[in-house]
Amino acid sequence: MKKVHYFSGLFITVFIIFHLGNHLFALISPEKHIEVMDLVRVVYRNIVFESLLIIACIVQVISGFKLFRTKRNNLVDGFDKLHIYSGLYLAFFLVMHTSAIFGGRLYFGVDTNFWFGAMVVNIFPLPLFYGPYYFLGVFSFFTHIACIHRKRVTELGWNVPADTHAKVIMVIGAIVGLLILAGLTGFFQGLTIPDEYRNLMG
Repeated sequence: MKKVHYFSGLFITVFIIFHLGNHLFALISPEKHIEVMDLVRVVYRNIVFESLLIIACIVQVISGFKLFRTKRNNLVDGFDKLHIYSGLYLAFFLVMHTSAIFGGRLYFGVDTNFWFGAMVVNIFPLPLFYGPYYFLGVFSFFTHIACIHRKRVTELGWNVPADTHAKVIMVIGAIVGLLILAGLTGFFQGLTIPDEYRNLMG
């Protein structure tokens, strides 16, 4: 189960890195974000990759819950707690985010591009939930990676400050999370949500 969780997580991680990188282009402009998204969609919107990604997400969530049940009573320190609880939030985020994307595409019939994500962090009162939701999604991803890295280098006996490495990765995660929110909210350049997306909220 641990190996299954690791390899499904590795596959998802590759996608997430590209996905988060794509989001950072929103700091330039929504148009640049969509331009980059159209390029990477050539890879991840084909039926083979998308099917594998969905399967990997399902496997990740199920295996993650099973590992949580076996490890929750054997936590040694704070990083162990961060590891499993960041994983739980990621499971929640994967289910919510994937459901929202397919709901937008299949139910609402809209392109789930930059504006679909920006809509929920710009139309009050939705930002009260979706602001923390997006930030914690990014931060939990980096925190989970940080805890895995710390545990791995400790097990391998590398002569490096593992705790410091983990904390640096988490700080980077917080910064990336804030920058992505800044891009989605138009913090630096302002945004006007198109009526097609604004009308989804009634």
